[in-house]
Amino acid sequence: MKNIFNNKWLFYKNVPNILSLMRMLLVLPFILIIHDIHVYECTKNLGLVIIFFTIILSDVIDGYLARKLECASRTGARLDVIADAFYIISSLAAFAYFKIIPAWFIFIMALKLFEFIITSRLIIKKQNSEKSFISDKIGKISIGIVMLLPGIFVFRCIIIDYKIVMNIMIYLITIILVLSSINRITNMTKYACR
Repeated sequence: MKNIFNNKWLFYKNVPNILSLMRMLLVLPFILIIHDIHVYECTKNLGLVIIFFTIILSDVIDGYLARKLECASRTGARLDVIADAFYIISSLAAFAYFKIIPAWFIFIMALKLFEFIITSRLIIKKQNSEKSFISDKIGKISIGIVMLLPGIFVFRCIIIDYKIVMNIMIYLITIILVLSSINRITNMTKYACR
C-alpha cells in the first residue's frame, strides 16, 4: 500500500514536467496543421484551436502546479524554457516559411533566448541563487505575447488581415524585447559593481 501511495505522489510531483513534455509533443501537429492550411488550403481550424489552447494552458498550468505541489525544480524550470522555446521558434519558423512574418524575427527571438540564458547564469552566479533562470517583468510580458502570437493565425477567420496584425505585433514585440534587454543589461551592471 505504501508503494502505491509513493508512486501516485511521484506521479503528481511530475505532472508539471509531463505538461511541459506534452507541450513539446503538440508542436509537431500544430506545425503540420499550419502547413496543411497553407499548402492544401484545408480548414482544419478546430484542431488548430484545440492544440493552440492546450499549448497555452499547459504553459500556464505547469508553473502553477509546480508551485502548488511544491515540486518546482531546476530540471522542471529548464524543461519549461525548452518547451516554450521549441514552440516559439517552431511556430515562427513555419510562419516565416509561409511568408506570414519576416524571417529576421526568428533571429531576434534566438538572440533573446541566448541573452536570457547567459544573463540568468551571470546573475545567479553573483547572487549564489538556486534558481535556474532569472526573468524580468518586461521579458515575461514579451515572451507571453510571443506565445500568443500564433493565436492571431489560429483566429485568422475573425481578423480582417491577420498578416498585417501579426507584423504589427512583431514590431511591438521587438521594441519590448529591446527594452527587456536594456533592463537585463542594466541589472547585470548593478550586480557586477557589487
